[in-house]
Amino acid sequence: MLKVGPFRCDHVAMAVFFGEMQHLDHPTSMPATVHVDKADIRLQSGRTVLGEWKLYQVQIEERDPESILFRADQEELILKLKEHKSFLAEVANYRTDTDRQRRLRTHEAFRQADEGPTISEELKEDVSREVSGVADEIRDLWEMVPRGQPLWIGLAVLLVLVIFLPGLVVGLLFAVGVIALLVGAISYVETSLALRLPDSVTPVRLIAIGTIAIGLGIVISIIR
Repeated sequence: MLKVGPFRCDHVAMAVFFGEMQHLDHPTSMPATVHVDKADIRLQSGRTVLGEWKLYQVQIEERDPESILFRADQEELILKLKEHKSFLAEVANYRTDTDRQRRLRTHEAFRQADEGPTISEELKEDVSREVSGVADEIRDLWEMVPRGQPLWIGLAVLLVLVIFLPGLVVGLLFAVGVIALLVGAISYVETSLALRLPDSVTPVRLIAIGTIAIGLGIVISIIR
């Protein structure tokens, strides 16, 4: 059975994913927060910790583009996370290693010592993973922008403001960008703050919004 423990908040950098979960034999879903910290994974619903495992102790399989099958302690759950692709990228190395180990011969004569990744390789993987998550979120935000007349009206208004009030526009963009980046970065590390955010707002989404705002501010300040 999944073990239940008290809520605790780690003050270390880790990847946090939000969404819903449900048992395969039960239609009711409940909030889910998944923490991934290198080789460890923790599943939480609200303030209740449902379980914490090493990644090699669980099985993670993609069921479809929106859901993930999670197996642990002889229990099976369906996870529907807002950052579906980012979560799979976060645990990709473990999933790849598991698949590879299943194909390897198990005789001692064919086993090799696992030296583990180097510091530079870990840093490269961490940076690539975080950039990929923010890039996915920026792409999702762009897909949420209404097309057609609303988009052109918005661009026209922005162009007029840039022409006549460039300083104000740049200042607002930088202010919004810095605030979004700060709140996103702090809530990414501080789980208790992330849980207070609205359901439609995640730490990665705030970081993506901050990146877009500051990027636009830099472009406008250069061309004005």
